[in-house]
Amino acid sequence: MRFRPRRYQCPNCQWDFAFRKKRCCPGCGTLLLIASDMPTDAELTAIKSFWMWEPVKEKWDYIRDWEEHKREAMRRFEQHTQVWRKGLVKAEEKLHPPTRWIQ
Repeated sequence: MRFRPRRYQCPNCQWDFAFRKKRCCPGCGTLLLIASDMPTDAELTAIKSFWMWEPVKEKWDYIRDWEEHKREAMRRFEQHTQVWRKGLVKAEEKLHPPTRWIQ
């Protein structure tokens, strides 16, 4: 999995480039963020909308509203952990021997 692209292609103007100066596209100035930039929550809240590299999909993902995106991500994370917990409980139930022996 790549945490940053080999070459950058601006999703706004389709400019293809290898070096991302000041976290922006050299052609149109669009803000392009990757995880290694490590922006703070306060910075992202101030910026509000930007493009962020999605390593799993290997493409740029447009974030319209950072606060809304953060809430949605937390909701999906909670759903995922609830499913994981339910699976863990079911697995524990299967591991326990029966309490009453059949005679």
